[in-house]
Amino acid sequence: MKKKLYTLSLTFWCEIIRLLYFITIPLFKKRNIWLICETEFQAQENGYYLFKYIRENYPDRDVYYVISKESPCLHNIDYLDNVLYLNSFKQIFYMFHASKIISTHGLWMNPDELGIFRKLTKKMLKSKKVMLNHGIGLMKNGKKYYHKNIFALNDLFIAISDLHKSIFVNEYGYKDEEVIIAGYPRFDDLIDTSTKKSILFMPTWRDGQDNLGNHFKETDFFKEIEKLLTSYRLENFLKKNGILFNVYLHQNFQKYNEIFKKFETENIKIIRQGEKTVQDLLKENKCLITDYSSVLFDFVYMKKPFISYQFDRKEFLNSRKDNPFIDITRDIPGDIVDNLDDLINVLEELNKSEFKIKPKHLKESERFFKYRDQNNCKRVYKAIETI
Repeated sequence: MKKKLYTLSLTFWCEIIRLLYFITIPLFKKRNIWLICETEFQAQENGYYLFKYIRENYPDRDVYYVISKESPCLHNIDYLDNVLYLNSFKQIFYMFHASKIISTHGLWMNPDELGIFRKLTKKMLKSKKVMLNHGIGLMKNGKKYYHKNIFALNDLFIAISDLHKSIFVNEYGYKDEEVIIAGYPRFDDLIDTSTKKSILFMPTWRDGQDNLGNHFKETDFFKEIEKLLTSYRLENFLKKNGILFNVYLHQNFQKYNEIFKKFETENIKIIRQGEKTVQDLLKENKCLITDYSSVLFDFVYMKKPFISYQFDRKEFLNSRKDNPFIDITRDIPGDIVDNLDDLINVLEELNKSEFKIKPKHLKESERFFKYRDQNNCKRVYKAIETI
């Protein structure tokens, strides 16, 4: 009942704003307002870095960042000013007037009005819509979400390489000129700052397991991670070499942090969202362990080694209707293992080499990036200006 009343009041609120929008069109015609965002609670990657770049280099640009007032990332963004809180008068009003809406996760800031009004609002938005992207899109087939015919942000897609662009053009229905290879804004800040020996473990989430409550403990995913974090061999390796093992769960699994807290030791730490940004974690750690997450590409962008721990490969692939666009058993530029012993063997090998990326993996990584510099924000900004 409370949710229905909120939706009803939000709809009424939006109708007032809609009326004011029509009245003020002549006053805002030349404003050229840009809205940038990630998710409701995030300000830590492509959206944040592009917004920061624009505010610092083009302070007169009419650009604003959309985020929830409840976000743990507000401290990342507040100092830049021009923040619009989700569902506030100014956020909805400026959304109607925006010339460009730029997001990493779709058109989620569209107010949750009653059905027909929500559709009307979406239809009324005259802005050019830009998909900054979040993941790389090679490890997961997202046609059912991001195809040109169904995805809301379909005026411009940002890609990082020819291989990356080919997927959007050949598989997702975009025209060649609608996909620009500019690199991701967050890459500008990807500079290795690791000094101490530390390993970052960042597994991705599993479909259908993000709202299980305490039953999450019954999943194979949890049991395998439990086996890893309670491994005597891993603990001995970490202690012997003075290595810290940082665990950061996917945002969809962050609610399970308390379940994993019991596995913390002197050498194993569970990190909550908001304690550190993903960007900082990637920069500060010597080695990354993930499974099927495209975060591996951010890590190898810095020419650092990662391990793909594919302990449930068959089940993971079978749970998805469409196969990834690359072969995850051979086409990723890092070590690939499917059991705990092999994982620790590779960790021991990397430790001996001071966690240097293997030359063959560095060579393999080249096809995934057109640029490896700190000019990604500049290229993305210029590309958005042209539409």
